[in-house]
Amino acid sequence: MKRTNTFEVVPQSDADEELLRRLLDASAALWNEINYERREHYADPDADVWEISEYRGRYGGTLGASTVQQIERKNREAWRSFFALQKKGEANGKPGFWCNSEDGRELRTYHPSLAKRRTA
Repeated sequence: MKRTNTFEVVPQSDADEELLRRLLDASAALWNEINYERREHYADPDADVWEISEYRGRYGGTLGASTVQQIERKNREAWRSFFALQKKGEANGKPGFWCNSEDGRELRTYHPSLAKRRTA
């Protein structure tokens, strides 16, 4: 069983809050772009869902290359889970986007330093 840690980040200044919002918005935008590309490939019988564009150059300056890699990895895990459930015949939907119609993008991220696994 995997464990997820969630916590609230409280910026100490307006500048910190703006930087945090930019980081989280870029994370959501990256997830959504990767997910959109994979959905397009899924709909095309000649395309490979696992082949995606290079996003480190585009998002690396804002997020850092390791965070881009972590978000790509988590999106790949979501799609693998989708295909595993589909193979079992269980009802499920394709991985979703980080957004909602009222508020825009859902502000969240996966940070590599927070994703380290513990061994027993």
